[in-house]
Amino acid sequence: MQAIPIQTPTPQVKNQGGAPVVHARGKDRRREKPEPIQATIPKTKIKGMIPKLALVQQPKQIKKSRQDLARSLKSKTQSQRNLLRKDIIFKECPVGRDPERPHRNRSLMSKWVGKIPHPDDNPTYTFIQQIAKPEEYKKMPYMPQLIGLIRPKIKEVLQTELHKKDQIKSAIVALCQYSIAKRKPDDTSEPAEVEKYHRGDMRAILLEEDIEEHITKTIGEIDVQIEGTLKKGSRYILKRILEISIETYTLRRALGGSYIPTPKKLANTKSTINPDNQGLINPETNRPSERCLQGALGAYFAHQDGHTDHLERIFRAKKYKPYLDIVKLDGIPMPTPICSRIFDKIEKMNPDISISVWGWNEESATPKAVIASKNFKRKHKIRLLALTDIIKSEDGDKYGQKNHFLWIKNHSKLIYGDTAHKEKKYLCDGCFQSWTSEKTLERHLEWYPGLHENAPQRVAMPVKGVNDFEGFKNYGRMINAPCVIIADFEADNKKCDEAYGGSMRKLAEQKANSFCYLVHWIDTGDVWGPFLYRGENATQEFVQRIDQELVKINEVLAIKHERIETEEDKKRFAEAISCWICKGKFDIDTNEIERLEDKITYLKEKLKNFKKESAEYNAIQTTIDKATKAIDSEKAKTNKVWDYCHITGKFRGSAHRDCNLKLQIQAWKTPIPVIFHNFQGYDSHLVCESVGRSANALHIQVIAETFERYKAMKVGQLKYIDSQQFMNNSLANLTKNLGDNHPITSQHFKDFTPGQISLATCKGIYCYDYIDSQDRFLETELPPIHEFTTTLKGKISQEDYHHAQKVWKTYGCKNLGEYHDLYLKIDVLSLADVWTQFRKTCIKYYELDPATMSLLPSLSWDAMLKKTGVKIELFTDMSMHDFIEKSQEGWYI
Repeated sequence: MQAIPIQTPTPQVKNQGGAPVVHARGKDRRREKPEPIQATIPKTKIKGMIPKLALVQQPKQIKKSRQDLARSLKSKTQSQRNLLRKDIIFKECPVGRDPERPHRNRSLMSKWVGKIPHPDDNPTYTFIQQIAKPEEYKKMPYMPQLIGLIRPKIKEVLQTELHKKDQIKSAIVALCQYSIAKRKPDDTSEPAEVEKYHRGDMRAILLEEDIEEHITKTIGEIDVQIEGTLKKGSRYILKRILEISIETYTLRRALGGSYIPTPKKLANTKSTINPDNQGLINPETNRPSERCLQGALGAYFAHQDGHTDHLERIFRAKKYKPYLDIVKLDGIPMPTPICSRIFDKIEKMNPDISISVWGWNEESATPKAVIASKNFKRKHKIRLLALTDIIKSEDGDKYGQKNHFLWIKNHSKLIYGDTAHKEKKYLCDGCFQSWTSEKTLERHLEWYPGLHENAPQRVAMPVKGVNDFEGFKNYGRMINAPCVIIADFEADNKKCDEAYGGSMRKLAEQKANSFCYLVHWIDTGDVWGPFLYRGENATQEFVQRIDQELVKINEVLAIKHERIETEEDKKRFAEAISCWICKGKFDIDTNEIERLEDKITYLKEKLKNFKKESAEYNAIQTTIDKATKAIDSEKAKTNKVWDYCHITGKFRGSAHRDCNLKLQIQAWKTPIPVIFHNFQGYDSHLVCESVGRSANALHIQVIAETFERYKAMKVGQLKYIDSQQFMNNSLANLTKNLGDNHPITSQHFKDFTPGQISLATCKGIYCYDYIDSQDRFLETELPPIHEFTTTLKGKISQEDYHHAQKVWKTYGCKNLGEYHDLYLKIDVLSLADVWTQFRKTCIKYYELDPATMSLLPSLSWDAMLKKTGVKIELFTDMSMHDFIEKSQEGWYI
């Protein structure tokens, strides 16, 4: 009979008395697994034993149920692990253009990226579903829910960065995945997928309390951008949010706290209280005390209670200690950053005070407003002064800036100087204008209550007797700009259809494919060019070529031609009794000289009543210097000089010596205009793509209408201006107005037939929307008439198309590239003729060259002042300014 071994568990034996259970071999077996008891049971007795072993009679089902249970437990455990593993985790990533090279200075900038799990991997994010309608997204935006889930993690990242960098500025960015819906239902192509970054505003974070506000505001900003992308007609469908990234940058903002002694010139004004925290130790940090802000605020309230002695000892005198705690400074860092947001928080916690902060320049002994309070009408107006000093770090390799807050006890002495008459002046903390009495200040605030509602501003008025009259003074605009560069671009028109900034739509992307320019010298009539380029990187090539032309132009300007003296010119010079520039006579106005000398004598006596380096002293000294200069200029009027053009050598007229010096043309200094027609609306966008590659890229200035539309732009010596700002019409109409007067165009085509020249003097016809790549230029036939239809102008007439065909045939164009080159060249030549005729007209009637100006209002203003000879008196009194401003609102009739 065969026996089957059965294992049965060994009962656990409790240790009685705490003695160890020792095996026969001497080992402690308390921690070892008990050995099973081996028993041999006969086969015939197994059935009788089954009930005693509590076994079920269906072993196959037992095995299956146990396997299912194990599989279920394993699946559940794995699912939980997946949820933990596939939740969002922020990781610090490399910053910079090259992701393979980590940024070397992470103390300055950091980027943390968190991948959003797919809803299939983590059901927590199932609310992020595909959505196409902005109305649906507006009802249930995703960002509040998403940020709500990961807000603690974002906060943790920002807290970490804040502790590392002390002060930071940060932006939160969401990367979203979109698909573009098919335009036609029968389109069988795969829908395109694009990724877009939606970036919240960059904000300064100086305290941990700022983090919550930053996160909350970012939610709304990103939601607005997503909703704008889903606007009706955009065909964008939001699929999911892929990641959230947090960018942080070190904010180098000055801190106030370290003690700085009062500078000598500031101490002489006796206008400030310097709280002495030198040598004090903060018991919490065991470091030098940085609570000068608290001392400066306390000094104000101590002074309000009548205390005037030794206020600088506010930290040491027992009687002053209670004043240190009057202003609530909960959560305000010490040392305190000189930041408007910090002082806004202080004013919010203390609704009866307003704080403004001033800076101090010891060299010129003048203050300057740094932070202006919006709540300057509150009961307690506290003015602080921040002293600044440069310090070296302990390791000796880095330099930093420390600041110290003082309380301004007497702002009149500080800002306006200590006068001999001890006159008190009243300061408006909204516009920083002074008033002789409190009544006039109140009237100013009553007349103009809206002036300082949102943002205090400094209003600078002309000074009486110094610059209170405006007359014609831009004599340099009377001579011609030596040369001008006339230019134009053409571009590939790559079609697209997507939302762009709210209700706007982007229908095409423009990429410059060619340019043409010429250089015109108006005095000699010489023309360099036209030069044409067609190919890749057209904007970069344009900037490089213009820089090269600028070198050649300055080489010409550096050559000083000898003056040409004819008998007629000598006679004109001898007979001249007045300057051709200012129209003033070549004799001395003794009455004017006596008036100026009397004025200087009076001002010098008045100067004795003021201390040196005070504001009044400096203003009076400036007036004396200008009056002295005016006397020298008047005496120099007897010096008649021969004024001639240094480019041609021709005589221009007899002039005063000072007037002659104002008409100088200097190499590398005289601005060279670059003329585009519709520069503001079109060409400026193309030029700005590569203007950073210019040799003068560090010297760029713009006159901007918006962030994207520039009326004019100065790049070093080059001055880009828009001819359409002066002649608001299309180039086709302007060319037509010239009639048969096309000297520059005719000169260029002088070797062509009269028929070809006639076609060149008309504005060409071009298929703007048809040219979507360089390959189009290889086509050997003119496109059909419907391809000349443009999105902006619509269809062309049959007459215009016949003109295009005639040009193609007459000039023997072999392909569309040659037709394009001819069209672009004619455009530039036509613009040169139009602009030259406009310049000559202005020079003839106004004696002003518009090429020396940027905008038409400059021309009209100077023309008015020059032709009338009037001098307009300007306001010097702020009350008069307030009166006029208020009358415009209908207060006075």
